[in-house]
Amino acid sequence: MKKYISCGIPYLDKIMGGILLGDNVVWIVEPGTYSDYFLEKFLTAQDHRSLKNIYVSFDFPPQKIRDRYECFFDQNDFILVDAFTFGKGKDDKYFKSFYDRESIRSNPNIICIKDMTEPEEFINTMSELQGKFKDDFLCKYVFDSLTGMQELWGERNALHFFTYTCPKLFELKALAYWPIVKGAHSESFLAHVMHITQLVIHLSFEQDKTCVAGFLKMDGRPSNLLCDNHSYLFESNNIKFTGPAEILTEKGSIENKIFQQPGTPKRALYAKNKGPFQLGDRIRDARLKKHMAQIEMARILKITPSALSQIENNQCLPSLQLFIEIARYFEESLDSFLAGTTIISKTSKTKKWGDKFSEH
Repeated sequence: MKKYISCGIPYLDKIMGGILLGDNVVWIVEPGTYSDYFLEKFLTAQDHRSLKNIYVSFDFPPQKIRDRYECFFDQNDFILVDAFTFGKGKDDKYFKSFYDRESIRSNPNIICIKDMTEPEEFINTMSELQGKFKDDFLCKYVFDSLTGMQELWGERNALHFFTYTCPKLFELKALAYWPIVKGAHSESFLAHVMHITQLVIHLSFEQDKTCVAGFLKMDGRPSNLLCDNHSYLFESNNIKFTGPAEILTEKGSIENKIFQQPGTPKRALYAKNKGPFQLGDRIRDARLKKHMAQIEMARILKITPSALSQIENNQCLPSLQLFIEIARYFEESLDSFLAGTTIISKTSKTKKWGDKFSEH
């Protein structure tokens, strides 16, 4: 029986049935299509199995990646491979200052590639990670830019890494996202990528300001799914598709009904005998009573507006330390947010990265 994992966006899950273990997903993206939020949804989608999330950054400094994802994971569940600081960051002291703290330098889950002139050190690091987690963990990989890799090492080396790594991750039953910028690669490069990978999705920006997603390759799925484009909007820090989606069933047939992946955990907290309880709603209500903008509160809490939005939309829980700071700011007790109910978690454990990765 095929094993599907949610991509984090229910609409796309309805179309393709989720992502199969071993799938490499290439995203051909245009500017303005919010491709980073597709990656965020993929990384933060819940699963009942043990997960290792490995983010390989070529285009963004480690500080930005940490700020964006720190509220989602325990520190042992997220590994950051920094290929930016000594790559496109050009060894700049501003980016290197991220490692000034001993707690960052000594964190085994933050890996900085210091020799980016050639791909050798990077390839060795990735091979070590793949060997370390090959047996006991389901691994999600995000290589945030094949385009950035090509800018550093040229088309030949970038393609060599992809054509070597993609089949390896398939055999390891890992999941991987590979974004590339439309128009930044040769036809030969794209042809090789299309041939090797399992899923290819394009994101484009239409003249009427509508974003569109479409499938260019879908191994193991019916070919008629390649015919249609799917319009979406970006609202409230979320991707929202604007039309109905068809569902790919395990028998290969298409049905137009609500998709629910077997074993997908629910995202709400539940107050015993009182139905859904959403901590984020109460945090948002407290903020609105002060007539405070989300960006202003995020600045006070020293987190990103995106992280605060995820909390208020009940997509992740604040760490205990952050929860205490929120209550202290509003001059309320923790109990006032919990309203005296007995809380039972139906999703992940409290998100807590600890002092080694985050200091509020």
